Amino acid sequence: MKRFLCSLIVFALIAVPFLPAQEEAAPTEPKEKELTLKEAIFTALKNNLDLQISMIDAENSRNLVTVNKAIFIPNLSVSLDTRESEAPSTGVLAGADIVKDELISLNLSLTQKLALGGDFTITFQNRRYESNVTWNTVNPSLSSVLQFELNQPLLKGFGTLATKRNIYIAITDRKKSEAQLKQEILERIYLVERAYWNLVYAYQNLDTMKMSLKRSQDLLKQNRIKVKVGAAARIDILDAEANVAADESYLLQAEQDIQNAEEELKRMLNLGAMEQTVIPTDRPEVKTIDLDFNAFLLEALENRPDMQRAKLDLKRYKIDVRYARNQMLPDLQLTAQYYTTGQGGDALITEGNIFTGDYRVIGVLKKDVWETMKDTFSNLYKNYSVSLQLNIPLSFSREKAELARAKLQLKRAFLTLKNSENTVYSDVNQAIRSIESNLKLVDAQNIRLDLEERKLKAEERKLSVGLVSNYDVIQKQRDYVQAQTNHLNALRTYNMAIADLNRKLGRTFKAYDIQFNNFLKGD
Repeated sequence: MKRFLCSLIVFALIAVPFLPAQEEAAPTEPKEKELTLKEAIFTALKNNLDLQISMIDAENSRNLVTVNKAIFIPNLSVSLDTRESEAPSTGVLAGADIVKDELISLNLSLTQKLALGGDFTITFQNRRYESNVTWNTVNPSLSSVLQFELNQPLLKGFGTLATKRNIYIAITDRKKSEAQLKQEILERIYLVERAYWNLVYAYQNLDTMKMSLKRSQDLLKQNRIKVKVGAAARIDILDAEANVAADESYLLQAEQDIQNAEEELKRMLNLGAMEQTVIPTDRPEVKTIDLDFNAFLLEALENRPDMQRAKLDLKRYKIDVRYARNQMLPDLQLTAQYYTTGQGGDALITEGNIFTGDYRVIGVLKKDVWETMKDTFSNLYKNYSVSLQLNIPLSFSREKAELARAKLQLKRAFLTLKNSENTVYSDVNQAIRSIESNLKLVDAQNIRLDLEERKLKAEERKLSVGLVSNYDVIQKQRDYVQAQTNHLNALRTYNMAIADLNRKLGRTFKAYDIQFNNFLKGD
């Protein structure tokens, strides 16, 4: 027996490593996902594709500012030119049958756009020329020129506005694009809030319907017992059964409302493919707010994106009017130059008459390229020129039309701003009235709910002693359920009124501690 047990133990020890390993069960994903209102908002802002497109548009508008600012980036130009030529001699002084020339030049140029509209250019030219012509007394010859040139409009096109107009417009358009993005975020958050509170209401209404069905079923049980003992008529059972059937249909409708509200919220969060059931954890509250119309009005005028866009439009068209007025001026151009030179190479020292051919070279004075450039930068030879050129068109019809168009656009922007101010005034006033009326409605529904609950309990006590009919209790149950539904709806409407106030004041970002700059790529 001991030998058999030992054999079994040995076999088990040997076989265990070869047994198939049992796979670990993958953790199952919870069927429900709890979600607060703030989490829902951040999820929507993160996943919404339309919002991501608007963020790209805002980023593009920022890039346009950089593109227009590029006009002030200095431009460096480098050119290297070499040339050799041969041609038959055309004169007796050439000293050769075939005239050969060789030219090498290296030029550097740096151009800078000026804020006042002009261009400033620094040019450094270097040239080496060599020829076999005998009458060239410097061969090869070196030359160097350092030149400063200013081209500046004095009337039309003068000033920072004329120069930076496209930059100012690009900055304005960038801010308008950012304001548009802010408006879309505000609207998106408001839609998420509405969908979230609708789902909360749907769940709360489902609980109400379940409680109502429970009361109806209890009443049906009581009536069946009474009929069985002969204390009630058969019609009471029919009334109670009809009441239960009605509550069951209301319960089915409440469950359908949850599915619809949940689907809408998932769509807002871009979570349509998620199989989990969303369970909202926040509950509507009655938060008292100090309603100061003047303070709210100033806040809305300052923070609302539509007001910011209207102000930016007005600013932009003021720029266009000023620019159009500048284009009405004559075109007066100032050109100023200053340059220094240096000469070098191999200077031949000769004696005799070059024209008769009775001459000879008795020496050479050499000055290399570095000495030539040294003379140039030493400012030994000073040269300058100043010129004015005036161009006057025979008609300013085009410029006048552009100015008239810009003025009309400015007037339109001014009227739009005034209209936006009126809209803000109306929106703030309406939002305050909505909060006040909904707060009163919440209070009224609280009182009604308490009264209907008391009336229902009183009717149930009367029914127990036979003072009222079964129909009276059913009617009081209907009234109590309606009071509960109205109370829940009042709470939802009040919280939506607060969300609408935050949206119309432009304070939603502050309410949920959202940093708008996080939506601007590149910051």
